[in-house]
Amino acid sequence: MNIPRQHPIIAALIALLATLTSCYTATESTPRIKVEDKKLLEPTIEQLVIDNNFTHAGCHTWLDGKAFISIEDKLSPMLRPEGHLLSDDKDMKGKTFYYRGYRQENIYGNKAVVYLIYECDGNLYSYYTGKSIEEIEQMDYLPLIPTLIDVDAVAMARSLFVGKQLYILTSHWYNMQGEVIAGRHHIPVVVKAVEPGNNVLPLAIIFSDDRNNEAQVFITTKSSTYTQMLSFDKLFSYENPRNAYPDMTDEVWNAITESQLLKGMTKQECRLSIGIPAEVKKVATYNGLKEQWLYNSGAYLFFSDGILEEFRQ
Repeated sequence: MNIPRQHPIIAALIALLATLTSCYTATESTPRIKVEDKKLLEPTIEQLVIDNNFTHAGCHTWLDGKAFISIEDKLSPMLRPEGHLLSDDKDMKGKTFYYRGYRQENIYGNKAVVYLIYECDGNLYSYYTGKSIEEIEQMDYLPLIPTLIDVDAVAMARSLFVGKQLYILTSHWYNMQGEVIAGRHHIPVVVKAVEPGNNVLPLAIIFSDDRNNEAQVFITTKSSTYTQMLSFDKLFSYENPRNAYPDMTDEVWNAITESQLLKGMTKQECRLSIGIPAEVKKVATYNGLKEQWLYNSGAYLFFSDGILEEFRQ
C-alpha cells in the first residue's frame, strides 16, 4: 500500500434552493450585471473567509490518518469492505473513518486505477476512483462519499464561527431534528455550535436569535464564487443588512424580517421580504396598467406606480 504525498433533508433542501432568492444578497435591488462585469467585482468578506480557510486540494495531498465522520447509520455503498470484518457495518453514524493511503490496480490490462483506503474500527474499506494517480493529481480529484464529512472542515468552521454574532439572510430554518421551520431573516444571531451536516451540505450551523429560538441551517464549504450550492456568503453576513436602507421605516423593516408584506411597500422592500417572484405580468385595469407578481407558493402582489397596492400572501 502506498502512502500519498503530504500536503427528511433532501426534499427540504430542494425547497430551500427554490426559495434561496428570498435571501438578501446585497444585489437584489441593483440592475442585472453582465457576465464580463462580474469578473471585475471584488469578493465579499464572507466569500474570502470561506475561500481562505477551507482547502479543496485533491486526495493525493491527504496525509495518512485524515479523519472523516459518518453521518449515516449504514455503510456507504461506495465503500467496499476489505477482507473479514471485525465489527458490524451497521450503526455507523458518528463513527470516524481514517484515510490509510491508496493502492493501484491494473484493470484488464488498461491503466492502473486508484483505490482509496479507509479504516474504521479496525476494518478496511476501499473506494474505487476509476482514475489513475496522474489523473487524480491533474484534476485535484476529491472522492464523492456523501456519508462522510471531513473532520478538518468541521473544526475549521467551529474556530471561525462559534460564539460570533452574524446576520442570517434566510428565513428557511431547520429545527434540531432536521425539519424545516419558518424563521426570520436579516436579523442578528449568535452561532452556538457547528456540527457535521447532511449528505448534500457538509456543515450544520447551529444558532440562537434574539428571542432565544434555536435553529440550524446547512451550508457547503465552498463560496458562491465556485458553486451555486447554499454557501456561507449567501446565508450569512458579518454586516447588518439594515444599514443599507437608512431611509426605510422600522415598521417596514420589521415586517421584512418576518417575511410579511404591508400595503405601500416598494418593489425592493417586497423582494427583501418574500423574494423574487416566479413570474411578472402587466395587467390592464380601469385605473391603468398594473404590475402583478406571482409566486410558486400561490402568493400574488399588485403594484401601481411601483407601490404595493394589493396582495395575497
